[in-house]
Amino acid sequence: MTDNIARQYIHITGIVQGVGFRPFVYQLATQHALVGTVINDSEGVKIDVQGLRSTLASFSAQLVEQAPTLSRIDDVTITERLLWSELEKPITFGIEQSQLRDSTTVCISPDQGLCDACKRDISNADSRYFQYPFTNCTHCGPRYSIIKALPYDRTTTSMQDFTLCPDCAKAYQNPLDRRYHAQPISCDCCGPWVTLYDAKLRVKSCTELPLIATKHTAIEQLARKIKNGDIVAIKGIGGFHLACDATNPQAVANLRLLKHRPSKPLAIMVSDHSIAKEVVEGCDVEWQALESQARPIVLMGEIPNVVKM
Repeated sequence: MTDNIARQYIHITGIVQGVGFRPFVYQLATQHALVGTVINDSEGVKIDVQGLRSTLASFSAQLVEQAPTLSRIDDVTITERLLWSELEKPITFGIEQSQLRDSTTVCISPDQGLCDACKRDISNADSRYFQYPFTNCTHCGPRYSIIKALPYDRTTTSMQDFTLCPDCAKAYQNPLDRRYHAQPISCDCCGPWVTLYDAKLRVKSCTELPLIATKHTAIEQLARKIKNGDIVAIKGIGGFHLACDATNPQAVANLRLLKHRPSKPLAIMVSDHSIAKEVVEGCDVEWQALESQARPIVLMGEIPNVVKM
């Protein structure tokens, strides 16, 4: 009977941290009624698992075939181990606490654009993430920009000073929740917010900038400034973004003058692809890139008689 049972140690390297890989492994192992553990460290994801050989074969194949969208598997090493004794054998499959190793072979995912599920949360008045600008989950949000050290855990990111509220902590600790160990997870109650400052030419440091507004009021006033033709600086996780109304010729001219960029194209931000198609045209590959999870800037052909940036 034991000939049909095996214990395997599976080591996976690549982009496997911050992309929901551990809960994916947990759910897959649970579906297959396997026992063991999965752990994250600076060397990758490590799985110690035991079950029927036929089940383990399906499990190993699906680890690669059904891996999270944001992950990238570089290498999978499977090693046979001695079966656990009846006293040592785990009762279920579990997720262990991340560990720090001397060597580092794991990669961190780049920052990702907002996923559809989080976008719905922000638009849902019944959601606790309603209109919260930093909403994210394991399928989207900042990664590389907030990491300070490996392994990729909240304590090694710039989110370490934001203590999770009870609701966020519950989601963070539930392997079946899409926000399980999403390190940037936060909400209106426990996370960062936005603040609007007025820029003065004689200001020497940001601490001297006069505070205008915070939270929703700050966003509303910033939008009003853009509509009035002003140029604003938005501090994101990767730096500052200068922005203005792309349909305002004078505002665009002022921005080009400010950036010493008389002719080179400037990026245009729109809310969705239907609006983008009113401004630019491109091939299927370009549209696919534009609408991909990474939300990259794509250089596309302009449509005649449309505002030029």
